[in-house]
Amino acid sequence: MPEAENPFASWAIVDLMGKIRLGGYATEETHFGQSMLRLDVPDGTGELRTRYFGGGAIYSVSPCSEELARWVAKGADPAPVKRWELPAPDHDDPDDDDDQQALLVGPEFD
Repeated sequence: MPEAENPFASWAIVDLMGKIRLGGYATEETHFGQSMLRLDVPDGTGELRTRYFGGGAIYSVSPCSEELARWVAKGADPAPVKRWELPAPDHDDPDDDDDQQALLVGPEFD
């Protein structure tokens, strides 16, 4: 039996891979030849940030009230992926130099 056309559009709580929970307005869109979840996540200023997720990343979608979705969104960081770097080593600290030497002069390098 063919699947009925019933596009999803609702405020929802979305769990991704069982590890990330976001709240926002969820709709289904097709991109790159695939159905994707479009989630418009409210940020702290009231603006909506759009995020797209493929079906394999979605653990669950729970339709809910706008109030509840916005509450869940407050606890999430809807910002795009950020570059993450370790702080530069403190070259004045002799312990840092010893650690670097230990990495280069271990038993396998002797």
